[in-house]
Amino acid sequence: MGGMVRHNRISTLSIHMVWVELSRPLETLLSLPRVRLIDRVPILETREYVRRLASRAEYRQRLVNQSIRVSDGCADQFSADETSLSALLDKVGSAEYVVTERSRRVMDAMLNGICADGSLFKGFHETIEPLCRLSPNLREASNMADNLADRTKEESLDLARALLLPLPNSEDARVRSTDHEN
Repeated sequence: MGGMVRHNRISTLSIHMVWVELSRPLETLLSLPRVRLIDRVPILETREYVRRLASRAEYRQRLVNQSIRVSDGCADQFSADETSLSALLDKVGSAEYVVTERSRRVMDAMLNGICADGSLFKGFHETIEPLCRLSPNLREASNMADNLADRTKEESLDLARALLLPLPNSEDARVRSTDHEN
């Protein structure tokens, strides 16, 4: 009988080891570390130019065009974030991926970065509002990026809840995003 108990324990351990070997850490779904918005799009520089030069008529069209490019770039970033977050949410809790301590740290940093980028765009959106009154194209591009920022923030909160992480704080994120300006 002692041999049978031993055999069952080995079988149980073997099954557990196979399951662990087949599971991969959740962060392996991400191909590369997430690039922050300020490193991908010249949002801070454009915001500063708009603050300084929006009152001067000779610069308005250039500012509108640059703001459209920035808004489109932000929309692309938030769209890619939304796709990544959806994939992560689908895999959380599956047997295929396991949430490790490293996964939690990586996801926490990523989610806080996404929320900080959303807050940064909200500030940009407010700054370019006078230009949006002059250009329907800018208003459309800016509103699309704003809506995507809101959706990625909601998905970030959903993923944080699913991983039992502290929720990213928008105010803290806004403070952290302004640290890059100095």
